[in-house]
Amino acid sequence: MATTVRKSFCRVCHNACPIQVEIDGGRAVKVRADASPTHGGYTCARGRALPDIENSGSRLLHSMKRTADGSHVPIETSRAIAEIADRLGSLIAEHGPRSVAWYGGTKLSPNPLSEPMSMAFMDAIGSPMRFTANTIDKPGKVIAKGLHGSWLAPTHGFDEPDVALYLGANGLVSLAGTPHGSPGRFIAEFRARGGRLIVIDPRRTALAARATVHLQARAGHDAAILAALLNVILAEGWEDAEFLRENVSGVDELRRVVAPFTPQAVGDRAGVDAADLVAAARIFAQARRGFAVAGTGPNMGAGNGTLVEYLVLVLDTVCGHYARAGDRVRNPGTLIPRVPAKAQASPPRPAFGIGERIRVRGLSNSLAGMPTAALPEEILTPGEGRVRALIVLGGNPAVVWPDQVLTLEALRDLELLVTLDVEMSQTSQLAHYVMASQMSLEVPGYTLLSDLLLFYGNASSGFVDAAAQYTPALVEPPPGSDVIEEWRFFHELAKEMGLALNLRAGASFMPGSPPPTPLDMTATPTGDEMLEILAAGSRVPLAEIKANDSVALYPDETCVVAPKDEDWPHRLCIGDETMLAELEALAPGRWRDTDAAFEFRLLSRRLDHMLNSSYNIPATNRGKNINLAYFNPDDLARLGLADGARIELVSARASIPGIVATEPGLRSGYISMAHGFGGVHDTEAEFASAGSATTRLLSATEVFDRYSGQPLMSNVPVNVRVTG
Repeated sequence: MATTVRKSFCRVCHNACPIQVEIDGGRAVKVRADASPTHGGYTCARGRALPDIENSGSRLLHSMKRTADGSHVPIETSRAIAEIADRLGSLIAEHGPRSVAWYGGTKLSPNPLSEPMSMAFMDAIGSPMRFTANTIDKPGKVIAKGLHGSWLAPTHGFDEPDVALYLGANGLVSLAGTPHGSPGRFIAEFRARGGRLIVIDPRRTALAARATVHLQARAGHDAAILAALLNVILAEGWEDAEFLRENVSGVDELRRVVAPFTPQAVGDRAGVDAADLVAAARIFAQARRGFAVAGTGPNMGAGNGTLVEYLVLVLDTVCGHYARAGDRVRNPGTLIPRVPAKAQASPPRPAFGIGERIRVRGLSNSLAGMPTAALPEEILTPGEGRVRALIVLGGNPAVVWPDQVLTLEALRDLELLVTLDVEMSQTSQLAHYVMASQMSLEVPGYTLLSDLLLFYGNASSGFVDAAAQYTPALVEPPPGSDVIEEWRFFHELAKEMGLALNLRAGASFMPGSPPPTPLDMTATPTGDEMLEILAAGSRVPLAEIKANDSVALYPDETCVVAPKDEDWPHRLCIGDETMLAELEALAPGRWRDTDAAFEFRLLSRRLDHMLNSSYNIPATNRGKNINLAYFNPDDLARLGLADGARIELVSARASIPGIVATEPGLRSGYISMAHGFGGVHDTEAEFASAGSATTRLLSATEVFDRYSGQPLMSNVPVNVRVTG
């Protein structure tokens, strides 16, 4: 069979890199970048390793069923679906629909149909128990936007900013705070134009090394640092007074609350020079265009991620970093209805304490979703409403959920655990049924996620200019395999249970989206038919996007920001009572370090060869399959340790093994390890092959954001025990 080359886009993560896939004998054998107007030939190690990932010897080619002794044996997919349907039906009949929960992880991106179809299934059974990775990553972004309100035109974002502020985010690795494409090229071009870069991070990351100002602050003081920046801006009169006067409420309240956060007081607390805080504030506020963005570090690092994200929005708002009437909208959306653009505010709305309530710790649904960190307690707490069945889609809770000790107890206690997976992950090893799923090159898809990122947070990600790409399935599943598309599993499961499904359009929350489409439950539709439903009402018809074999631009030169409606009453809120009360509690003189018994703080980090717990294979990890524990060289010298030394990290919750590595740019007193990595530490062999999961060190119930339930997951107090 002749070798062919076909175009597609990578679906390992959200960056949607255009690729060329070399196919030989029906198998993908090589991936290289496809030149494009959006990415400029950029790909990452994970994308280039797609053939190794999809042809891996560890890939599941048949669904699996757990036996009485805990082992797994192959089962036909259709039989597994029938058995799962029967078990779910019995649980719902006896305990109600709330007894069935769903969790969606970060590997949902390969198929844009997976989450919408699974939500249609959850709608059909009537269960509100839907959890995602959002509430253990950066839930404060969407909650804060609800409290703050939204500007109904684009933020300055990536459209030729003059200043960019990154708070605990290393966009060169995580792609947070950089547009689709090459993050390195974006930063280089930004700096070449004279753009000024501010980085606040305890680590001297590759991004911090390029900064105009790097505040190498102590972790956990992000809210205070943001308050100090706001203090300087307001005290020195650098705010956009006209924008605030016409569009914003709460200015006086904010000014009062940030007044105690002087550069000197906050600098002493956070371990940075007061002069550098003042310089950063002036650079940010004096720039004509700019953006601020926070990463996982500040969201995970003090139990107040919502407050941090609120203050990030406030910082942009005080400086007026929004498009105004007459400005052109470079990205009005493509696979969604045209994004309305008007120079006015959408008011704050209820952001937490809404909808379904969790039975523990007073938590409930929020704009970020149900609090995932509380789901193990829901499973383990007896009584009416207890979760007894869990379907896991695109995730690995055993490794990535905080408080691994509690998580494993809960997963083992479930009466039914179903995973949709491509390998026997740590969670799948505990599952009653593992549905072997098709992989990205075997299913059609398009870049809907890129459009939805426009609504996620200021300067989060997405295309700078309106763009889109469709890809057909390029290869068939391996011969002799019995695998299923994730969305099709939910369709077949619903048919087996006698349920009717209604599929919502991809941006069903937007004006102009059609009502849900009832699906034909007597037949099995194709993936392309489902994609058409998902794209209903899109600004650019799917047929037009399909006509291009690679990513293409779809500009709308007529799309400009309209002026504010006459007598428009709504304003952005920078004086939310709840947020400012939380900030006041952090004012100088009130802060205390209650963890003096621990010598170090453990920080989370991202790795460029992995996506949380996935893709840790030789083709990507370059021999670094272990979750190394990085130390400042001075700390290692004081401890008498060298690279490769074996240690144990001990928190108030548990301990994990680790192997030492040196990071000269890390602030003294800190250790840095990747989150969402490693195994369950049952054997030495597992540690040697998978490394350590820092989630074992975490407690879900001690320190947590009271709006999202996100617990302390970085800046975790630990001690070091030398073991070899």
